[in-house]
Amino acid sequence: MKLNNKLLALAKGISVWWGIYLILGCCAGFAVKTIQDLFMDAQPFRIMLFVPFMCIGSLLLAIITYFISSLFKRAPMKRLRRRLVNIFKAEGFSQNYINLLFDNASGDNKNPMLIEAAAAYCMRGETDTAAKTLAQADLTSILDIAQSTGNFRTAAYYYCVKMAACIIAKDGSGAAEAYDDGIYYLDAFSDGDMVMAVLALYQTEGGLGHSAIDTAEKIKWSTLPRPMRKCGKSFAELIKAKNFLALERYGEAEASARLAMENSCTEFLRARAEETLMLAGEKKKAAEEKIAAYEAEENDKTEIPDIPETAEVPETEASVPKDKTEVHDF
Repeated sequence: MKLNNKLLALAKGISVWWGIYLILGCCAGFAVKTIQDLFMDAQPFRIMLFVPFMCIGSLLLAIITYFISSLFKRAPMKRLRRRLVNIFKAEGFSQNYINLLFDNASGDNKNPMLIEAAAAYCMRGETDTAAKTLAQADLTSILDIAQSTGNFRTAAYYYCVKMAACIIAKDGSGAAEAYDDGIYYLDAFSDGDMVMAVLALYQTEGGLGHSAIDTAEKIKWSTLPRPMRKCGKSFAELIKAKNFLALERYGEAEASARLAMENSCTEFLRARAEETLMLAGEKKKAAEEKIAAYEAEENDKTEIPDIPETAEVPETEASVPKDKTEVHDF
């Protein structure tokens, strides 16, 4: 997420708690004032001193509470993430991996888990199931949370998965519609690994080969757990291979396709990489044969014809030169 969006999300999160503590502080001040008035304390309640102390104190409490609540929310997710990574290392994006996501799709985690499950289905090439899974997510809630908290991650991922499912299913109009609907959130999270990967895929389908390759090369996959980064790199290399192939850069297409095959985490990605490698090899061979035929034709055209040797002329009296000194008989 861009820095300004991160700061906005942080400010919104703290402001919620600050508002709560300000309300509690006002209630506490009112209660103290009432008690002092009832018992006629000798030291009157001074509102001018209470207000600044209340604002500063409530802000400090809001910041502390925000980070503590974040830690408590992240702890269960970290445990779940470790379980998912262990399954991935053993089985890849298997049904067990997806079932674990479904088992935890409740409460605040419902939408993120459903989106991740749909993404896993996309990596397996099961676009119909991915679309049905994504339809179970509450888009209204996703967008409301994004606007209220300033954290656009879930909204951006939702539109990413929707675009990916449409692109893999060869639904260009659906992908364009998803891009148009989610452009605000995608742009705010444009430096995210997943967003960049889907953008490169979208550029590939749009015929923007050079842009797609540049985008794919910028992806660092730093947000993925370490065991999953190889799969992300495989996906990026497959995108590059397809664009190299379209640009008739067959050697580079073969190299990227081989890298995609080495790190592919699903049979779907591996099959696509093998197909791209085969096509690149065939087209490379055809191009080399065409060049060789052209060069042979050009050599035939420019070849210097053999010059026949000059015929020998028989010697005659006329052709034999006379000696300069003539001999006379005496």
